[in-house]
Amino acid sequence: MFGDDVHIDTTVLGDGDPDLAVVGGVHGDEPSGPRAIQHVLDRDPELQRPVKFVLANPAAAVAHRRYLDADMNRVFPGDPGSEDRERRLAAELKAELADCLTLSIHSTHSSVEPLAFVSGSNPDAQAVASQLPVSNVVNHDPAVDGAFTSCEGVVTVEAGRQLTENATTNATKMVRAFLRLTDALPEEPPESDPDFYTAESVAEKPEEEDAQLLAQNFERVEAGETYAETTDEEFVADESFYPILMSETGYDDIFGYRGAFVGEAVEEARAAWGTPPQDGE
Repeated sequence: MFGDDVHIDTTVLGDGDPDLAVVGGVHGDEPSGPRAIQHVLDRDPELQRPVKFVLANPAAAVAHRRYLDADMNRVFPGDPGSEDRERRLAAELKAELADCLTLSIHSTHSSVEPLAFVSGSNPDAQAVASQLPVSNVVNHDPAVDGAFTSCEGVVTVEAGRQLTENATTNATKMVRAFLRLTDALPEEPPESDPDFYTAESVAEKPEEEDAQLLAQNFERVEAGETYAETTDEEFVADESFYPILMSETGYDDIFGYRGAFVGEAVEEARAAWGTPPQDGE
C-alpha cells in the first residue's frame, strides 16, 4: 500500500518565489496541521507575499500513523539515500524550505493550550515564536535530537490535544497569526506575551500501564516532590524543574521533559540560550 517513492506535497499561493512556509503532517497521526492548511487553501486568500503550504509525510497521514519507518521529527537533517522513508522526506523537506521562514504544526497529548518550540541557535524562529499567540516558548535543543526546529528558520507549534477540534481551531489561528506577523496577510497579529523555557532533560516513564502523572505542565515541581507514580513506585524530583509536554500517554518511554524557566522576554531567553546575535545587534 505504501511504496518507497514518497515525497512531500507542496502548494504555493501568491506570486513570486516564496520565502515563507507552513508545514503540517510531519507526524501522520496529527491531523490538525493538514486540516488548518486546508482551511486556508479553501479560502484562497489574497496573500501579499507568496507562501508554500506543505504536507510533510503524506503516506503516514493516509495511514494515520505517526510514521512508517522512522520518527520524522527525530531524523533531521535527513538522508536522501536512506532506506527509511522519513529520513528521505526530512532531507527533501529541508532542501525545499532552505530559504523559508517556516511554521510547523503539531498536536500533543499533554496540553489543550498551544505552545511553541524553537532552537536556541535560531534567532529568526525565536522572533516569530515570541509574537505568536502562545503562553510558552521552549528551546528543546538540550533534550531533543533531530527535530525539524533544528533547521534554520523553523518554529514549531503544538496546537492542542491530538485528534480534537480544538487543536484544529488553534492550528488555524496559528497559521493566520504567522501569516499576519510576516506580512503575508494584511491584518494586525494578535497580542502575545509568552514565558520562555529550556527543555533540559527527559523524564523517563516505566513500562507499567498504571503510571500516573501528578505534575502539571509549566507548574514548578519542587525538589523532593513526587511528580508521578505507579502502584509500586514513586517518582520524586531530585531538583526543582518545570514539566514540559508531560503526559501519561504521549510517549512510549518518557513522561515528557524537565525544563527550566529562563525569562519573560525573548532577550532574556536568548541570553540564557547563548543565541547568536541577529544582524544589526
